[in-house]
Amino acid sequence: MKKVLQQFKTGDLSPITNVARIHLDDTAPAMRWSLSNKVLAYAQSGELDCRGYRQWEQAGRMVKKGEKAVYILRPVMVRMRKQDSEELEEKYTCIGFSTVPVFAASSTEGQSGLTVYDPIKYPPLYEIAQKLGVAVEYAPVADNKLGDCLADGSKIRLGTHDERIFFHELAHAIHARIDGELKGGQHAGQETIAEFTSVVLMDLYGFADTTGNAWNYISQYAEDPLLAVTKAIGTVEKVLKVLLEEELTC
Repeated sequence: MKKVLQQFKTGDLSPITNVARIHLDDTAPAMRWSLSNKVLAYAQSGELDCRGYRQWEQAGRMVKKGEKAVYILRPVMVRMRKQDSEELEEKYTCIGFSTVPVFAASSTEGQSGLTVYDPIKYPPLYEIAQKLGVAVEYAPVADNKLGDCLADGSKIRLGTHDERIFFHELAHAIHARIDGELKGGQHAGQETIAEFTSVVLMDLYGFADTTGNAWNYISQYAEDPLLAVTKAIGTVEKVLKVLLEEELTC
């Protein structure tokens, strides 16, 4: 709760805005939670699909050894008798709250996959990402952020099956390995490198032409997109070299 409140104090309302944009399967327990519990779970884990240990067992998955729980709150209700002038009435009153441990989807494993999120066919370079130690997880994320990458490049999350987003986040991960940890937030140089790398890979693997989308995307971060790409091209080359050389050795 302190973590959530601290974010609000600094003007960061992302836990609420992101939760409002995430759409889960109707069977997910979080669909029946209060907004405050959704925000608590998301602020702690970065995911909304969180469930209790037994709930994950019922879904055919197990919590991985060593994973830490996040906590939501449930009211403690007691039955009280209220007597008025006319009749004796029984009612329940909330006298406080207790914590409930739940685990994020990324903390689980099992034969029963998260079919709602995983693609039927994984994109090119998926196995290369695993070989390089980049964890790739498909999970529901906010509509305005279809993917993200940890600053050290160890893990990327995808809320879409679009190959372009996978390539973009994978480029971030490899860039982090080359130059050290990424800078926080949407850094113009980093976004240019990731998006231009994605365009090259989309063309290389014969997917749809996304150059127009990439130009518009880079234009959001740079007044002169052509200059931004020119500055980024050296790092783009390094990222492509890492990925394609690894593919050749498989």
